Parts: sequence; structure tokens; C-alpha cells
Amino acid sequence: MKNGINTIAVWGDSILKGAVTGLSDHRFEILDNTNSLTLASKTLHFELINKSVFGNIINKSQRTLNRDMERGLVCDIGIIESGGNDCDYDWPSVSENPNVPHEPRNPLPEFLRMMNEMVHTLREYRITPLLMTMPPLVLDRWYKTITLEQNEVNIRAFLHDDIFRLYSRHELYSLNIVKYAHKNNVQLVDMRMAMLERSDFRELMCADGIHPNEKGYAYMADVWIRELPKLYKEF
Repeated sequence: MKNGINTIAVWGDSILKGAVTGLSDHRFEILDNTNSLTLASKTLHFELINKSVFGNIINKSQRTLNRDMERGLVCDIGIIESGGNDCDYDWPSVSENPNVPHEPRNPLPEFLRMMNEMVHTLREYRITPLLMTMPPLVLDRWYKTITLEQNEVNIRAFLHDDIFRLYSRHELYSLNIVKYAHKNNVQLVDMRMAMLERSDFRELMCADGIHPNEKGYAYMADVWIRELPKLYKEF
């Protein structure tokens, strides 16, 4: 790219791994060359080092990042993509006993602390950090996903009979990523906003309500193609 960005590494979860659902009897599948950054690299001609792992929470991404830095990984941009799994709950546990306290896999302060540490680590190694917001939930589909084969009555009790709490928790983490980026002068690709700009954004999402489908990943690739050339290298 003209901005001198030739190599991009990403530490993320299934969203940037390219996971889809509903194509077979398997709950999730990773299809070759469907993840959005791989698609974008074919147009922008950058090298992609994808360290994303299905089911990742930011703790695991941070450990991988630290190990990669110690081993001498070199890139121009380091993308940190997390939040969807961090803000989620252990639904089987909630289903079994909704009346005891349940915390997200990573409470928001811990999530932000680790994201901040990852940003600082990248900058210490003279790599420009880049954050990405989460694609929006399709609430009714996601609710069906988390209650599948679980005690729906108990899950609704935990949610105080308000399933919108699922969306608001997801939104809270995403908005805090934006807030952190602005406060700390970290470049950001607001994928959530880009997808919500589509009036038919539901058509970009899988039946589980949280993963983009193949059409969604192609749309995300177009967002990367538009936004990555606008970035600047900090070092």
C-alpha cells in the first residue's frame, strides 16, 4: 500500500478467523479464504499473519501476542480484535443456576486493562496498533442460540425477562473500544458502524446471530479495502 503498510498481523477471535455457522451438521466451520482480511489482502497486496483463534478471549490473545513478540514477529500493523467472547456468559452455568452471581468471561475493566496492555506492547515493539469494533448482534437469533438445549426459563430469569440486556452488554464493550481508541490515539476500524449502515445488515449474519456469513465477510473485506489505505504508521 502507498502508506507503507506491507505486513499486517492480527490477534483476534472467530470473527477475523472467518468462522461461519449453519452450513452443515457441524456447529462452526472455518472456510478457506473467506475471512475478511484474507479477501482484502488479495486487493491491497499486504502480507497477513493471522493469529486469530476460534473462541479466543483477550487473555489468550495477549499471551499469544507476548509470545510472538518474544519470538521476533515483525509487522507494520497489529490488529487487536476481541470482545464478543469476553462479554459473554457461561450459559450452561446460568441455565443451571440463574440465582447465583455470574460474571462475563472478562468483566469490562479487566477487558480494557488487557487491551491497553496489548496496545502498549505493540508500541514498545514499534508496531502500530489498530482496534476493531465487533459486528452487531442479531438479537433474536443470538437468544435462540444461547437457549438451545438450555433451560430457557432460567436464562430469562437471569436476564430479568429482558433479552435486550444481551444486546446492551455487547454494545457496551464495543462502545468502550471506541472510547479507548479516541482517548489513547489508537487507530480504529469501526466495523460495527459500517455494518449497521446497511439497512439489511441481518442478511450479513449467520443463523447464530453473532458471526458474519460469507456475504458478511465479503462486506467486511470491502470495509478493510476502504479503510486500511487511510492508516498511518506510527513508527
